[in-house]
Amino acid sequence: MTNIFLIRHAEAEGNIYRRANGHYNGLVTERGYKQIERLRTRFEDIQIDALYSSDLSRASDTAAALSEPRELEINLTEMLREINIGVWEDVAWVRSSIHIPR
Repeated sequence: MTNIFLIRHAEAEGNIYRRANGHYNGLVTERGYKQIERLRTRFEDIQIDALYSSDLSRASDTAAALSEPRELEINLTEMLREINIGVWEDVAWVRSSIHIPR
């Protein structure tokens, strides 16, 4: 039987600064690195044959928790990025109005 695990990236800058991060390459936070260590521990006894990740650092840094102990290559692809949100990229969620050019 094939098992597929879908894992979201660890906490990144956009999460704590409340900024929209689609294709914006926000970095993993200190808390995010703690989450990555817990992920590594959670999967230490689970067999993994292949890893695929977005090419953005927040996702590939998270995937490294599973690849490094196994010396397994991460297959990076733009196709696994979050949606590109255009003019909303890296915009704070708390703004009440944003001018969107036409």
